[in-house]
Amino acid sequence: MTLAQRKARGSQLSTRVLTRLALLLSIAATGIAHSAPSTGSAYASGAQTNKQLDQQVQVVAALQITKVDWHKGGFNNIMMLNATIQNNGKRDVNDITVVCGHSSNGETRIDSNFATIYGPFPAGKSKSIHEFDMGSFHDQAKGTNCSIVHATLTTKRWGRAAR
Repeated sequence: MTLAQRKARGSQLSTRVLTRLALLLSIAATGIAHSAPSTGSAYASGAQTNKQLDQQVQVVAALQITKVDWHKGGFNNIMMLNATIQNNGKRDVNDITVVCGHSSNGETRIDSNFATIYGPFPAGKSKSIHEFDMGSFHDQAKGTNCSIVHATLTTKRWGRAAR
């Protein structure tokens, strides 16, 4: 990878991080605790209405991530996540985006990862996630705190059987 390619990739990552931070700050200012943009989602383009944002916040608030456990995989640089996702909402959810913030021994935040976990998360039920690859992370990470920041509602297919 050339220097120009590395700079361009760093700029893209910085833009994504700043977009997420701006949304989180704007949502926090209105008193809402859970939500963040997904890469390429309508959040980033500002195309969602207030009703859609409220619905998204309610969906994310109804999801809980519990029993979080992780270990180093690969060459000790990959975060492998084990967790239970509880959907306390009234609607089924297809995909969720999880963000894990990593800290050092001194509780200093040193890194974060985000990944989308695909699959159905039925309303009123819990689902265990085992050995989910969250990607590479800082080698000095000693602790992590994970949360769900985005979810996609399951859409009903009228007149068709589910595949």
